[in-house]
Amino acid sequence: MKRIQNKRGLTLAEVVIAASISVVISGIMLSFFIRGLDLWQVITNQSDLRSIAQNAMNYMAQELRMATRTSSKNPSPNLTVPSKPNNNSIDFYLPVDLDKNGFIINATGVTEWDTSNIQYQYVPGQKQLQRSGKGSFYNISNNVTLVEFEDNSINSALYNNELKIILALERKTSQNRTVSVNLTSIVKLRN
Repeated sequence: MKRIQNKRGLTLAEVVIAASISVVISGIMLSFFIRGLDLWQVITNQSDLRSIAQNAMNYMAQELRMATRTSSKNPSPNLTVPSKPNNNSIDFYLPVDLDKNGFIINATGVTEWDTSNIQYQYVPGQKQLQRSGKGSFYNISNNVTLVEFEDNSINSALYNNELKIILALERKTSQNRTVSVNLTSIVKLRN
């Protein structure tokens, strides 16, 4: 006896239901992908900003460790910090080998100081932290939203030879989310 096979295809309702389920699942997957991409951008930008801020802090700390608060030389090469709220800039001097003997200490044991000052200054309109001195100019960092320098005249918890630096950077992602990084460092000055 011969069997009759019934070859049946999908009905229109089954195709529509399958397509609808596929669209819903694709939409959910796309939503997760977009959220993941946004999170990735936030993490990447935050990591990048942290690296930039750390490099700026390291640059300033390296120079400021050579500055002083206690020199009696005239003119005084002491580091100066303006009082609040203008403490977003700082002036200081660096030791230099004036007598060309290979040392920054002269024959009488006194530190030799450069006569031209160095200045770190925050420029809010450009969101930059800049360094100027000896006719040169250097941009330490971009995306800066806050710079504060504090010494013991502003912050009584600091010793005379300490300087506190507060640095904040901010950037927007392509999804228009704001990412920010804040760093604080205390630098011991030369005495």
